[in-house]
Amino acid sequence: MFGLIVALAITPTCPITIAIDNSGTLFSNRFHGWYEVSTKTLESDLKGGCYNDANPTPVTSVKVLLTISSPKPEIDRVLAILRAKGWSKDKVDIEVWDGKPPKPGRI
Repeated sequence: MFGLIVALAITPTCPITIAIDNSGTLFSNRFHGWYEVSTKTLESDLKGGCYNDANPTPVTSVKVLLTISSPKPEIDRVLAILRAKGWSKDKVDIEVWDGKPPKPGRI
């Protein structure tokens, strides 16, 4: 039992946060930063997960941040990409965002 608890405690997680601002620009927290990304890069990030040479880890959770004015076509595009990668809407956390880059450790 103790071994199971230790294994769960050290199991790597690979969360990804995706944001869409008022202009429809996409951002992601890939590589522990806050970067503007294209839909092609987003697809690649979802496929690649958190990668290191010794232990690639698939994405373990997805959060989507939307401003009140995020364009619907861009929201639909991101949700379609997520669906295609196995992330249905019920598996994704969707939150309201103020459009400012999150502080480190807050995404």
